[in-house]
Amino acid sequence: MLRMSARLIQGLQNVDDALRGGVVTVGNFDGVHRGHQSILQTARALADASDAAVAAVTFDPPPDGVLRPGHVVQRLTPHRVRCEHLAVAGADAVVAIRAEPRVLNMLPEDFIVEVLVARFAPRHVVEGCNFRFGRDRGGDVETLARFGSRHGFDVHVVEPVMVEIDGTPVRVSSTRIRRLVADGRIEQANSCLGRAFTLYGTVRAGAGHGRLLKFPTCNIDPVEQVVPADGVYAAVAIVDGARHAAAVSIGNKPTLGPAPRREVEAFLLDADGDYYDRELALALYARLRDQRRFDGAEQLSAQIAKDVARVRDICEQRV
Repeated sequence: MLRMSARLIQGLQNVDDALRGGVVTVGNFDGVHRGHQSILQTARALADASDAAVAAVTFDPPPDGVLRPGHVVQRLTPHRVRCEHLAVAGADAVVAIRAEPRVLNMLPEDFIVEVLVARFAPRHVVEGCNFRFGRDRGGDVETLARFGSRHGFDVHVVEPVMVEIDGTPVRVSSTRIRRLVADGRIEQANSCLGRAFTLYGTVRAGAGHGRLLKFPTCNIDPVEQVVPADGVYAAVAIVDGARHAAAVSIGNKPTLGPAPRREVEAFLLDADGDYYDRELALALYARLRDQRRFDGAEQLSAQIAKDVARVRDICEQRV
């Protein structure tokens, strides 16, 4: 949920005077991971010290898809959810700039003057040490600091958040998390995110195989999100405000298929009825096993029962 005072502002033209003279942070913020959260915490502390507002400025659609036509963009979080996470992390307002070539190809100094200074007149700008912006990513935190001294804002650089993966300290980044998710390494991805990686979609009709196996499933197509590697996962499903432990299967149904496309389907424990056309969120907590082909429906059904028992053990404290 958005903070009580948080607002979503679509377009720079709708930025009002309430956000002038405050704290600004700019970025794609895909996933709003622990590194982003650290930036927002710093911004929040600066704003609270001067009774000012925090504006998180982001872009929609994703800039990569605009600058590289035909490039398939796979996000960690849909735009709406990203805005919610930014608000929870500390933003008073999330300003979504329409990502179009004119904006994305601005010279760094023009972006500072025409966007940051003209629209926000900030006292403080907070970014990570690897922040890049402007045409060809030519601007960095040193560029910000140089122009800040001319235009009356201070630049605060937040060090990256490090986590340990496979015994090695690594920097948290959206790129790293997308790679971990795509590899099915959900626990490591969650460690970087600071929360469970979650898939979102509308429930649609499937082939009905789950119902025949006595494990009816909800099928979703996550739009523009990176989908984890094929396998079976322990998750919590959120639908109509209710939470249910869920066994999630991702893949091409090697026993009953092969399906023409990868399917994301969830069996909701202790849930009745169907959820067609309802919004479903699947928060993934653990990868249980690979997809594999079984010798018929009976063997598959027995394995699903084992999977469900493990899901209950993993998720019973989370519902």
